[in-house]
This record gives sequence, C-alpha cells and structure tokens, in this order.
Amino acid sequence: MRSLCRCTNTSWRYTGPARRQDGPRRGGQAMQQNNTMPKTAVIMPAYNSGATIEASVRSILNQTVSNLVLIVVNDGSTDDTAAVLERLRAKDERLIPMTVPNGGPAKARNLALDAVPEDAEYIMFADSDDLLESDALEYALTEGRGADLVLMGFSIKNTDGSTASYCEPEQHLDPAALGENLGRLYKANLLNQVWAKLFSAAMIKEGHIRFPDYRWGEDRLFIFDCLERAGSVAVLPECKYSYIMHPGQSLISSYYDKKFEVCLAADTRAQQLCRRFGAEDDEDFRYMFAKSVFSCLTTLFSPGCRLNRNEKRDVIRGIITNEQLRERSRKPFGGAAVKLLSAVMRSGSVTLNYAAFHFVAWAGQAAPRFFTKLKHRK
Repeated sequence: MRSLCRCTNTSWRYTGPARRQDGPRRGGQAMQQNNTMPKTAVIMPAYNSGATIEASVRSILNQTVSNLVLIVVNDGSTDDTAAVLERLRAKDERLIPMTVPNGGPAKARNLALDAVPEDAEYIMFADSDDLLESDALEYALTEGRGADLVLMGFSIKNTDGSTASYCEPEQHLDPAALGENLGRLYKANLLNQVWAKLFSAAMIKEGHIRFPDYRWGEDRLFIFDCLERAGSVAVLPECKYSYIMHPGQSLISSYYDKKFEVCLAADTRAQQLCRRFGAEDDEDFRYMFAKSVFSCLTTLFSPGCRLNRNEKRDVIRGIITNEQLRERSRKPFGGAAVKLLSAVMRSGSVTLNYAAFHFVAWAGQAAPRFFTKLKHRK
C-alpha cells in the first residue's frame, strides 16, 4: 500500500505575480498564453529526427506559458532535421537551434546547458519525438511551488496502441521526507529519465551538474546528482508528458558495452543517497539494480549485438561474478519473475544465464504485447 507524505515545508509556494492571459501564441494560432511565469529553458537533443521533431517542437512552443526558450541540439543528423529547425526558427525566435558533430545525448545536453540564458530560472528536458500537453510547463511551475526538482507523471504510448502511465500521489518533500520516499519514487520509475521534470537552474549551475559521458543510463546519474543538492522536491500526479514508441523501435534496448558499468555506478550512487537522506536500503533499490542488470544480460541477444557466443559468455561471466551484484542480490526481493531471474544470476552458471536471458530476449521479440505489459509492470 502506498503511503502518502504530508507537506513538511510550505515555503516553496510560488509567490510571483498573479497569473494572467496576455496575448496570442507565437506561430499564429489564436491561443492565450501566460507570460508572467519564471523563464524556463527547455533542452532537446535531436538525431535524425526530421519526421518527428516538428510536432515535438510545436508542443513546447505552444505551451500556455510563453516565457521560455527551446534549445535544440542537432547532434550530427544526416537527414533533414537541421532544415526543419531552421524553418521553425524563422517563425519563432524562442527556438535556438545548435548543430554539432554526433556525440550522443549526454554531450548534446551538456552543450545546451552551457547555452542556457542567465535569466532562466528553470530547466526542462524533452526528447525530439515526444509530446507535452499544452499546459505541462504551467502545471509544473504552478503546482511545483518553487521546488528545486519537480517530478511529473508521464505516459508511454506503445506501438500496439496501449498506454502505460507512471504517476504518484502529490507530495512536497524536504530532504527528511525525501529519505522516507526515495526508494518508492525510484521503483515508480520517476527517477530514471530527465524528461517530465523541472529543474532549478541555480541548483544545476551552482552544483556544476552535468551528464556523464555515457550513451545509456546517464539520466539517472544526473538526477541523483540533483537530488544531492535539492532542498525541496515536488511530486505531481498528472501525466503531462508522452513518450512515444515508434514502429520498429525495439522493446529490447540495444547493446552497449558500458551498460553494466553504468548499472554499478547508479547503484553505488543510490546507496550514497540512501545514507545521505537516512533512507533504509530496502528492496526497492535492489529491485531497480536487478532490473538494470537483467537489461544488460538481455541486450546481449538483441539484433544489434555483434558479439559471438564465446564473447557473450565472457560478458555474462563478468557480470554474474561481480561482488557488488552478488552482495546486492543475496536477499530475495521482487515478484516471482524477478526472484526467478535473480536466482539464475546467483547460480553462477554461465550456461544457465545464457539460456535464460536468451529466452527473455526472444520473448520480447516474439510476443511484444505480453512483453510490453511485463516491462511496464511496477
């Protein structure tokens, strides 16, 4: 049963000028916008997003809050992404396109962070194929009550037409209350990605917080660094951000040779946060670590993995004999499927793990509807 935490600090409530509707939206549509909110810089990395980026950009520029800039980093795209951005830029000066050699989302976001205007009080991140509700930013600014970090709910739109929603009851947490809720928020998938959130620009600037140079898992490491410095965290229940799964996009993420390294780093950081906030290191944290490791093992059998059988066995051996993993998976946790796969890892058998996670990868490709439900299960 989920426990609700009372607001323990009321000093974060937004106390700016009364909101008012003041004028038509840029871009021509007759819609009222609010220009009295604190300025927000929205950051969007883009790679070969020509087919989707216009809708994503418009969903941001057409927010009910007009006091924003959108920094889009074209990360070495080889399609018409740059041309689409230039066309949109001609219609709305709040769009700031940047083109850089391909270096991955982490580098692109870091470049954008360096370009955030001095007068921006908040920072938001979005992906170039996702969509925001028109009042998402106003909702985060108003209901977030000036918190250093605002966590909104979000929805995942699957290719089969189904939707998985992630949200938690409204809470306003100081560091003491955060310690009591950290594991639950982590398990609820609200700390794994930087989109659907609002960050204090001062917190990021003063803490010199940047994305580590990884191509997977860098989001949660960034968020963990923000949590270390956040004086207040707001959890908002409404889903205002839609993550769009596209045809051909695999439910099994692609193979990345540093993925297990990131898993270990994230788990180490999570344990540090537990100590920092006085949170018990309960099964929620070990559960999330195990899920990440399952993903490492499963992606060995994704179509994009070019390792041969012996190389895959070597990777599996290195993972299942890791001392940190063995210590963290010593006690049983999670549901039946998690307990079963954890037992397979603890067995120490390379052959058994090879067979088990090969089957999991096959199931994800052969029965995507079932795997989608399993993947989105909390």
